[in-house]
Amino acid sequence: MKRIVNLVLILIVTLVTVTFTLLNSQPVKINYYFGSYDIDLLIVIVMALVIGALLGVIAALGKLVSLKQEMLRKEKKIKVTEKELENLRSLPLKDDH
Repeated sequence: MKRIVNLVLILIVTLVTVTFTLLNSQPVKINYYFGSYDIDLLIVIVMALVIGALLGVIAALGKLVSLKQEMLRKEKKIKVTEKELENLRSLPLKDDH
């Protein structure tokens, strides 16, 4: 069932992308400091999407790195705590009688 839903979603996205491409195929003029270029609007939109996705990934990397560091610190603390528990369990019991 999950595969069918994924296939339907992929087909819908593909259909929307193809129709969007066909409807936005006119050229636009892009002005740079060094000159100007005539390029299809679709290419401009795709470039903006890719650049936005890359910036999103870069922005998420900082949080990902900090979470990874926190996980490593907690894993180290768990190992120390487990070792301490193991040492406490291996101590002989004292009988005061």
